[in-house]
Amino acid sequence: MKQPYPIPGWRDRSVFIGKRGQISFYHYDFTAQALSKLSRGFDRDLKDIEAMYEHKLFSLNELGECFEAIAPELIRFPSLNPDVLRSRVENFIERFQCPPEEKQS
Repeated sequence: MKQPYPIPGWRDRSVFIGKRGQISFYHYDFTAQALSKLSRGFDRDLKDIEAMYEHKLFSLNELGECFEAIAPELIRFPSLNPDVLRSRVENFIERFQCPPEEKQS
């Protein structure tokens, strides 16, 4: 998904990497990256999102809130199905909210 517009709060969620001279470098908002990867839905992207979440680079709450923030604008992007993305976001959140013993049953 090309980022339709910056997700509210993206600057605050971007992580400082370092500085070289007068230039500062940041990791772009991991929550926005997770949404982008969920929209593509490739196996590699899903593994990336899982690893990002396991390393606590974004929270499930942030993921849901950021999706809701951009959901009304997704209609402007015909190649992106908002219902499919919503389903992927909800499924990811549900999967990681359940304790491991509940996932197996």
